[in-house]
Amino acid sequence: MSKKWLAYAVATLFVSAGLAMSVDASAQQRPKASATKSNAKKAPARKAPAKKVPTTKVVVAPAVPAGLVIPAGANTLGAHAALYAAYAADVEALNVSSVTTGRALTISTERIARHLNSDRLALGIIAYGAAWAATQDEFVSEVRNLEARMGRDALIAKLRSEIAFARSLPGGEQAAQIAARALLADATKIQEEGDAFKQAAYDWQKYAWAKVSTADSKARNAALRTLVAPVPAADAAITLSALPEPILTPQTTHLRALSIQRHVRLTNQSTRDNVTWAEPIRAWSPIDRMVSLAALSAIGGPADRKEDTEALMRDPRLVSCVNSSRLNMQMCNAATKQPYERSFCLAEHPLGEIAKCIAKTVR
Repeated sequence: MSKKWLAYAVATLFVSAGLAMSVDASAQQRPKASATKSNAKKAPARKAPAKKVPTTKVVVAPAVPAGLVIPAGANTLGAHAALYAAYAADVEALNVSSVTTGRALTISTERIARHLNSDRLALGIIAYGAAWAATQDEFVSEVRNLEARMGRDALIAKLRSEIAFARSLPGGEQAAQIAARALLADATKIQEEGDAFKQAAYDWQKYAWAKVSTADSKARNAALRTLVAPVPAADAAITLSALPEPILTPQTTHLRALSIQRHVRLTNQSTRDNVTWAEPIRAWSPIDRMVSLAALSAIGGPADRKEDTEALMRDPRLVSCVNSSRLNMQMCNAATKQPYERSFCLAEHPLGEIAKCIAKTVR
């Protein structure tokens, strides 16, 4: 009996194994559902007709020389100071009451905004302050005495490596204050012009010409980006390049100050004398660079040490501030549709922001 059961069990086992093999074989022959779905996904889809993409006209900015054009008889310090003088002259020429059309506003805006398209305006602000700092006779005399003791190359190397060194010399703090008063007085005047155009943005809304909606914002913005900053005026560059006289007297100092005033007339001596600030000029500020440049000017450095002069003029914070003003002006202008809105952009960025950049050289 046990043998029969054993034979039966073995037979059953072989039958089951055969059935299992049959099922596996049939399963391999049938396509899987997932494979079918996968093949269906890979089937080529019917392509939609391609849309025509409108061509965009690219505005190419004119090539601008990388270097600054220095007129004959001038040096790099005077040429940069003349760039600031050009900006100040355009600000002085602004007359909000004479703007009675959208075109007149565009001309005024472009005339000021063009100065932002080069970081050399930032260098020009420093150079202009240095020209004023060099009118401090005690400081100039001390620098020359120091040159005789140290040697010219050693003194220039120290001025570059220690920005605050020159201001620590006798007369250095007074030189710093002369530069600070000149710049803060100009900043106040520039801000006043900005405030006038900001108020006009509200006042002009009652005039039809200021509310005409236009669709040329892209074109105007492209025009702003391609504006070229002016080259330094030769007479201003030569005047502002003048080194302190070999023999210093109150008369020569007065004449030097008058020559600077002749090219930047935003403010007068009385206005500069009345400028005050709540806190001392902070250490390692752009004012220190101006005093160092004034020291370099006292020993004739800008005439033959262009690289050293421009290195002292380049303050990263001031360069960044001017570049920010340029970008903000472009974004503001791109968002405008009516002329009165553009007046706000002019007020806020190439005027108001630059005024703040100048004020920050002290604070």
